Amino acid sequence: MKGFKRLLQPYKNLPMSVYVIFFASIINNLGNFVTPFLTLFLTYSIGMNVEVVGIIVAVNSFVGLLASAHGGKLIDVIGRKKIFIIFRTTSAIAILLCAFTRNPFILTVLLILSNFLGGYSLPVYSTIITDITEGEQRNTAFSLQYMALNIGFSVGPLLAAFLYNNFLTWLFLGDCITTFISVILVGIFIPETMPDKQEISSLKHNELEKAEEGTLIQALFKRPTLLLFSFIIIIYFIVFSQFNFGLSLQIGEIFEKKSAPIFGSLMTVNAVMCSIIPMFLTALTGKVKASLSIAIGGILYAVGFGMIFFIHSYASFVLSAMIWTMGEILIATSTNVYIADHTPASHRGRFNSIFPIIRKLGFMVGPLIAGVYVKYTSIRNLWLFIGGLSIIGAIMMYKLYLIDNKIQEISSMESI
Repeated sequence: MKGFKRLLQPYKNLPMSVYVIFFASIINNLGNFVTPFLTLFLTYSIGMNVEVVGIIVAVNSFVGLLASAHGGKLIDVIGRKKIFIIFRTTSAIAILLCAFTRNPFILTVLLILSNFLGGYSLPVYSTIITDITEGEQRNTAFSLQYMALNIGFSVGPLLAAFLYNNFLTWLFLGDCITTFISVILVGIFIPETMPDKQEISSLKHNELEKAEEGTLIQALFKRPTLLLFSFIIIIYFIVFSQFNFGLSLQIGEIFEKKSAPIFGSLMTVNAVMCSIIPMFLTALTGKVKASLSIAIGGILYAVGFGMIFFIHSYASFVLSAMIWTMGEILIATSTNVYIADHTPASHRGRFNSIFPIIRKLGFMVGPLIAGVYVKYTSIRNLWLFIGGLSIIGAIMMYKLYLIDNKIQEISSMESI
């Protein structure tokens, strides 16, 4: 019992807004019904051509990222809360209208419009957490947000599958209702957190978070460590993208007809761990700097993915999944903390909007690189390459950790 209380201790006395975001995020992702079944719905329920559906899904993803990038600037200029309420509400209305039509053109327009509008509010949660936390508390808050994300994604697709098979209209109504609930929670319980000029000026003592003039690109180039960090994160997500691409191919080669349930069970291991383990890792790494945690996560990637070259049994694949999942958790939660700690207070919305795009780039490039590599070698040899890439990323991240320490020492000496 004492051990459990010790695990919960870091999560006590967080700002109220963090807890509201936790519950709103769970509700959001529990009700993310449409996206997981978009391809099935358009292909089999509406009867669209597969090639056309592929284009729609690609465009849908692209407009969401485009809106998120622009939304970051609006969040910094207009305010976190206003942008969230306006764009989440209009996004929910577009999804609501989908429930009352089966016209392919109208449905396509509404689905893309909903995703586009929703994209504007994507950076809001992370930006609010950055506004109201610092130090170890920031690490704990992002850990809580990550757990909420995974709890929602673990249960949401199951509910969506039930609605898709039995109550198709409620696929859209449920998505709309849960979005409205999250808007109400934010609207009532979270105050506007955008710092004013006086608050931004008070951060001058913090060299890494002091305000910057100019655009996002100009601010990014004034922080070369963030540029290096961006490159490392692309490497990590090239590696992580193989949990879907390379791993499914490897499972198929070894287990053949049994591959689908085995691959599904490994994804379940990943989802359950991502929903529970952050609590334990936060207790262990609460005082560890984000950059060092990310470097450790890279080593776990190297071990978890690299060992696939040697293994053949189901139990070994479960162990592998557990190891690389712990790496995923460390990297995902600490990445948000690192970005928050190195982002100018004047550009928080913009920085929180651009890094998901950078991560997405890794997911896009990863399968392409792996596909070419496997074509000229073999699927099993892919894991030696992925393990080596993980080690390179971990070494680079450790170097960045040393650089950050040096910068902090110099900054401390100058302030004396």
